Formats: sequence, C-alpha cells, structure tokens
Amino acid sequence: MSQLYAVRMDVALPPGMDPAAREDLLARERAYSQQWQRSGHWPHIWRCVGQYANLSVFAVDSNEQLHEILWGLPLFPYMSITVTPLAPHPSDIAQDPAHGHTAQDPAHGDTAQDPAQQDTAQDPAH
Repeated sequence: MSQLYAVRMDVALPPGMDPAAREDLLARERAYSQQWQRSGHWPHIWRCVGQYANLSVFAVDSNEQLHEILWGLPLFPYMSITVTPLAPHPSDIAQDPAHGHTAQDPAHGDTAQDPAQQDTAQDPAH
C-alpha cells in the first residue's frame, strides 16, 4: 500500500550558472520528474505562485523510496525540501465509499445543507 507525502521543493540556482548547463539541468529534471509522474509515484505537482517552488504529492511504498526519488532529482543539490507525511482526514467525503460524489454536486440532484447548520459534535478540523 502506498504512503502519501506532501513535498515542497524550493529551488535556488546559482545566479551566474552557465546558460547551457542550466538548460541541460532543467531538461534532465523534466525528464526525470515526468518518468516518476507516469509511474504513478508522483501523482500531483503544482507551482507555488510567484516563487521558484512546487508542492507535490508522492505515493510511494516506503520512506526509502521517497528518499531515492528525491535524491535522484537533477535539481536536488539546488533545492530546499520539506516532506510532510499525509494521512486520511475523517471529514474527507472522498474517503467515504458510500459517497460516490460530493455533497454539492448538482449533477446528482443534491442539495447541500449549509455546513453552519450541520451537527458540529465532531470537530472537522482535526
């Protein structure tokens, strides 16, 4: 079973890096990351707006596999990386097998109740 991790990668390339070396490095990074995306181990990647950074989700078999993937990144020597293990949230309706669609999905004729009027006995933030 895969373990999920949120990984933030901030990149800081040297300002005086040779343009040809930079272009080669970025091409290798793209090829390497897309290989892992196609394998299903890197299912999500987003840019962090206004920053040379991304936020990714990895689905891996072990801590060691994630470590190997990250260390294999051609940009790794120029990155600051933060790894956060993820676990299912009890309020996530996608985790409920009885719920085939979201509560506000008009395609299924649902009329969602105002969350402020719903039972708040269980704190959904935790």
